[in-house]
Amino acid sequence: MRARYLFSAGEDVIKHGLPPRAEGWHGFRFGSESCPHLLPPVRELGRLRMSCGSFPCSLVTPVAAPSDLERVLQTARDALNAGWDEVVVNDWGVLSELSPGNRGTITAGRLLLRLRRGPGIFDPWPDLDEDSRRYFAWGPLYDGPFLSFLGDMDVSRLEIDAPRHWMPVPDVKGFSLSFHGNLRLISIASGCPWLYCRTRDRWERPALCDRGCMGSGPVLLYAEALEKPLIQWGKEILEDASEDWREEDLPGEIDRLIFSKVSILTES
Repeated sequence: MRARYLFSAGEDVIKHGLPPRAEGWHGFRFGSESCPHLLPPVRELGRLRMSCGSFPCSLVTPVAAPSDLERVLQTARDALNAGWDEVVVNDWGVLSELSPGNRGTITAGRLLLRLRRGPGIFDPWPDLDEDSRRYFAWGPLYDGPFLSFLGDMDVSRLEIDAPRHWMPVPDVKGFSLSFHGNLRLISIASGCPWLYCRTRDRWERPALCDRGCMGSGPVLLYAEALEKPLIQWGKEILEDASEDWREEDLPGEIDRLIFSKVSILTES
């Protein structure tokens, strides 16, 4: 049986406790792939870990601008010191600083793996031969030197999305695989729409972020060229992928399924 991890906001767990065990979760993830302001506060790391009890607890860290690098690194180091089981890394600078001495706790996030992204408006799939389709779906997982480098950096687990067109996952010896089951990451916006101030008609500085995206929830984005709406949550643009795969098709290397807790509250 594959483990199922819930990707949720840490505030929810601290305030309301873990979801009932009957829901079938085997581990919990907190943080963000795209925004350092959505990392759990350092002062809450120990409390959040205790709230998870005996369940595995993972910290997801974002792509980090130079001004945010030390903050992200400090949060990751403090999480490991507080007994967190895993740090998911999406930034090369974070990986290079964090990897020494932390083998077995570092996972390469889906942004680090350079998997093909985009909303699929231009789709060359029908014109590709079998080998090209495999690479189109899982390109970096066929890159032996790249995977060897990740192994040398003490990475033991990789995170992948469901591809838009299903192809068998290549054998990645030496790594375990985590699979994002319900939301495919399409893109990261350059700016966060929650920082736009309508009354002042301007974009506020990131330092003024009040985590508004966590309070208001994601929004739906519609476009005529898209088969289904996209979902924007903070800077992340996502797509529902829950119907694009079947668990019986997943290879044995995928031993963990990740589901994001997302409630659509607004449409635009």
